Amino acid sequence: MRSLITHFNLWLSRNVFLLIVLAALHLLFFLLAMKYNHIAFSVDSVDYLHQATNLKAHGSWYAGDWDMPHDDTMYSRRPPLYAIFLFLIQFISTNTFFALAIQNIISVFSLILCCFLFWQLTGIRPVKRWLALLPLLFFPTQFIYANMVMADVLFQFFLILALIFFHHSIRDAKAFLGFCICITLAILTKPVLYLFSVAVPVIALLFYTKKIFHLREVLISLLPLAVVISMSAYNYHVTGYFHYSTVNEKYFSEYGAYLAVGERGNAVAQAKIDSVVQVARQQPDLKSYSDMLMRESFKLVKENKARFVWAQLKGMVYFFTDHGRFDLMAFFVNPDYVQERGWKYYYAQNGISGVVDYVKTFNPMMVLYLGLTALFNIFIFYCLIRFLFARNIAIPDRIVFLILIAYIVIFTGVVGCSRYRMAIFPILWMSYIWFLSARGKHATGETHSAETPQATD
Repeated sequence: MRSLITHFNLWLSRNVFLLIVLAALHLLFFLLAMKYNHIAFSVDSVDYLHQATNLKAHGSWYAGDWDMPHDDTMYSRRPPLYAIFLFLIQFISTNTFFALAIQNIISVFSLILCCFLFWQLTGIRPVKRWLALLPLLFFPTQFIYANMVMADVLFQFFLILALIFFHHSIRDAKAFLGFCICITLAILTKPVLYLFSVAVPVIALLFYTKKIFHLREVLISLLPLAVVISMSAYNYHVTGYFHYSTVNEKYFSEYGAYLAVGERGNAVAQAKIDSVVQVARQQPDLKSYSDMLMRESFKLVKENKARFVWAQLKGMVYFFTDHGRFDLMAFFVNPDYVQERGWKYYYAQNGISGVVDYVKTFNPMMVLYLGLTALFNIFIFYCLIRFLFARNIAIPDRIVFLILIAYIVIFTGVVGCSRYRMAIFPILWMSYIWFLSARGKHATGETHSAETPQATD
C-alpha cells in the first residue's frame, strides 16, 4: 500500500499540468453554481438533505421530512453513505456550497486517479495532453454533478478506487480487500449497485480457478454481499420487509413498466401506472405494497414485452450517446426542468418541417454543441470496444471493466442517460487516451513498454 502511494506521488509530480487544468474546470463550474444556485433537485437532493438532517436529529437515515406523517418507503429509499458524508461536513460548515467544494475536490481526485490507473495499466503517459482532455469538454455532466447535492461523484470515486485496487490484486492478492471495501462503499452510496455484491464472489472464484487469487480472497469477496444482507436485515427490523432499497420498485414501476406501456407523456401509460401505485398504496404494510407494485408492474411488462425490450435497448444506446442536455438545462435553467414536448411530438404533427421548427427554438450554438457531443460519444464507444480488446491491457482488468460496464448499462436500463454514465466515465476516458496513445505510436513508430508499474507492500 505504501509503495502504491509512493508510485502515485511520483506520477502526480510529473502531471501537475493535468491537476491544474482539472482544478480550473471544476472551479469554473463551482463559480457558475454559486451564480445560478441550481444545486438541488426537488426529489433526489431533498431526500439526501432530509437524511443528513434526520441523522443529526434522530439518528435515522429516513429520507423524508421527519415532521410530516412518515412514509415507510422512505426509510430505505436511499442508502446512508452520502447522507453521512453531508452530515459529517456539516460539523465544519452548514453551508451547502462548502459540501459542493469538497465534492469538487473528490471529482478532481477521481479523474486524477483515472489517469494514474491508465498509467498503471499501460506504462504509457498520455500523448498530446490537450487532446487527451477533449472528453471532459464533451462531458459537462462530470462538473455539473460535482456541483449538485447528488451522490454520483462519491459513487464514481469509490468505483475508480475499486478498479485501482483490483488491478494491484492481480500481482498482490491482498489488494483485493481494498477492491471489496470500495465496492461495498459504492453500494452504500447508490442502491443501483447492490446486486453487484453477487458478481464480486463470482469474480473471485473465476480468478481463484486461474490461481491468481487464494481461498482467502474468495472469502473476502463475500464482504459486499454480507453488507447488503445486513442492510436488508436492518430494513426488515425497521419496516417489517427484508429488502435493500425501495428505490428499485419505484424505478421499475415508474420507468420500466411505464415505458413498456407507452412513451413518456403518454396518457394511457400514466393512467395505468397511477392505477397500479394507487392499488399498491392501499396495502396494509410495506411488504404487501412492494409485492403488489412489482407484481402489477411485471404484469404490464409481460403484456408489452416487445415494447419493453425496445425501450431497454434504446436506453442502453442512450446511455452511451446521450449528450446531456437535461443536465445542462438543470444546471443553467431549472433543476427540475421538464421537457413536455420533444422532436417526436413535432414530427408527428408536421413531419420534418415540424422538427426543423422545433430545433430553431434552441440556441444555434447549443444545437451545434449537442450534436458534436453525440457524435463524440459514438466515437468514445468505438474507443471503448477497441480498449476492451487491447492486448496490452491485462485480461483480468478487461474482464472486470466489462462486467462493471455491462452491469451499469443493463441495470440503468430504460432510463439510460449521461448522469448514469458518470459511473463508468473513467473507463471511457481511459479508452480514449489509450486510442490516442495507440494512434500516436503508430504514427511516430514509437514503441512503449507495456510493462505495468506494479506496487507491492
